[in-house]
Amino acid sequence: LTMAFSVHSHSGEFCAHGHGSLESMVLSAIELGLTKYGLSEHMPRFREQDLYPDEAGLTVEDLRTTFERYVVEARRLQALYRDRIELFIGMETDFCDEDCLNSVARLVAEHQLEYVVGSVHHVRGLPIDYDEEGFTKAEAVCGSTEEIFVEYFVHMEQMINTLKPAVVGHFDLIRLFRPTAPLTSRVTEAATRAARAAIQHGSVFEINTSAWRKGLEGPYPQTDVLKMLQAAGANFTLSDDAHCPERVALFYQRLFAHLITLDIRVVHVPQHTASGVVFVPTRVEDLGVIMEKLVHN
Repeated sequence: LTMAFSVHSHSGEFCAHGHGSLESMVLSAIELGLTKYGLSEHMPRFREQDLYPDEAGLTVEDLRTTFERYVVEARRLQALYRDRIELFIGMETDFCDEDCLNSVARLVAEHQLEYVVGSVHHVRGLPIDYDEEGFTKAEAVCGSTEEIFVEYFVHMEQMINTLKPAVVGHFDLIRLFRPTAPLTSRVTEAATRAARAAIQHGSVFEINTSAWRKGLEGPYPQTDVLKMLQAAGANFTLSDDAHCPERVALFYQRLFAHLITLDIRVVHVPQHTASGVVFVPTRVEDLGVIMEKLVHN
């Protein structure tokens, strides 16, 4: 059995900072030889203050109807291309405030979503990965780089315990604009608590290649954090976190070599079953054949 897959993606059709239609994302995945692809547009946010700059002019009602249209289109594509690729219909969460977390279960039930990528993009209600200016503002509100790192991982732990997501998204995203900041004992303790919560709930951690696109040394999680997760007994899955068709499976050749270097021999692959989507352990060597054929890396 050979396959390449991703569990986390966005499109310009339903995400303001993406490009291209959802169907173009799916067709790109098919063209590249992926056998499984997860669609995981952002959950709608419920406060005007949580809209991003590229959503200027939109309302929270616009986000809600956009998400509804996403689910309808995702189902159409899942049926249309079922003989060529296995699509999974999910959602990436946000944690702007408590109400944001509490609305996830309702959204999953309302839209019969198949899985959730649980992520944190805000600290103290401020975005931490949209741009460096926004991160610096949030950092100043927290008082130090150490403090914003700690609070991020505390949010991560809270999100994991509340949602028990199938997938934990870009676990150390907080490092995007401060990649060389030291992981102090306080930061490491907070990250370890979050990791243990995810492992206890059976969540898998994505190894997310978008960090390479953003100039970091490795995918999320960075190698030091990834080794901590390995030591704690974490399970891993793979994602490109693509936001346009050209970035589907981007850096997957490099990812395959990265997995081998870090002695990650098994990753967890999504699979539809009668009881829902489950993540099945699969040997990395069984992924290698198609990964090596991916042409645009």
